[in-house]
Amino acid sequence: MKRKKFNLFGLVAGRGNVLLRIAKALRTLVPMMHDYIRGDYRPFPRKAALLLIVAIVYVFFPFDLVPDFIPFWGQLDDLFISGWILAKLDEELDGYRAWKRGRSS
Repeated sequence: MKRKKFNLFGLVAGRGNVLLRIAKALRTLVPMMHDYIRGDYRPFPRKAALLLIVAIVYVFFPFDLVPDFIPFWGQLDDLFISGWILAKLDEELDGYRAWKRGRSS
């Protein structure tokens, strides 16, 4: 069985993917907040806003489950934890996306 080599570029690219998912969530969350403020969309999913804040803080805050100065494992936990948080965030925003599609039809 061939052993995989350590791929630092893959880790960096994976972290960039997490940042892209945060940007995607922001692109949905900002219009949702705008629709909420105007009174068009109810209820406001507080859990979605909280999850986005937690994801951003976890990626950029230097203290986490496995410190970033530990090679490989420090970045790997950022990817897994942030990915899990963002998957939950996507689930929370599905209701708004469906509502928005229904309005544009």
